[in-house]
This record gives sequence, C-alpha cells and structure tokens, in this order.
Amino acid sequence: MKITHMLLTSSLLLGSATVAYANHHAGEEGGNHCEHADTNKDGTISREEFMMKHQKRAEKMFTRMDTNKDGKIDANERKAAHEAMEEHHRTAPEKK
Repeated sequence: MKITHMLLTSSLLLGSATVAYANHHAGEEGGNHCEHADTNKDGTISREEFMMKHQKRAEKMFTRMDTNKDGKIDANERKAAHEAMEEHHRTAPEKK
C-alpha cells in the first residue's frame, strides 16, 4: 500500500510538473513537446509511444527525488522536491 501511495504521489507531482513545464516552455524552439513522443514519425502518438515518453520522465523524476538512492521516496524527499519545484516556479523568468 505504501508503494502504491508513493507511486501515486510521484505521478501527481510528475503531472503537475509536466503541465507547469509545458506552460513555462511553450513556444520555445523545437515545437510541441509531444512531437518528440512520435518516435516512428507517423504523425500520431500511439499508446506505447505516449507511455514510453512519460515512463522516461517518471524515471528521471524518481531518480532526482530519491536523493539518498535507497529506491524509495520518503516524506522528507517529497517535501524537498515540492519545495524545489515551488522555488523553480518563483524564480523562473516569465515569458511574454
């Protein structure tokens, strides 16, 4: 149950971070971030492509959050990640 709770929390944080990142970086060179998920360049994103793209992001986020590298994200690590995300949003330059 704890693992499920941690994964759900991580997924929610990832979702929030992804939306914030996409909004923050909208219009940057390179176009829509979803285009990068279309690995076979057929103009559509399959479920497998979508899941693979988000799995990679989730793995990077988990690795970044698991600061003591024990394979688990504890309450202190979650709090630190949340605070770091808030700080990033406070200090990130606004786009016009």
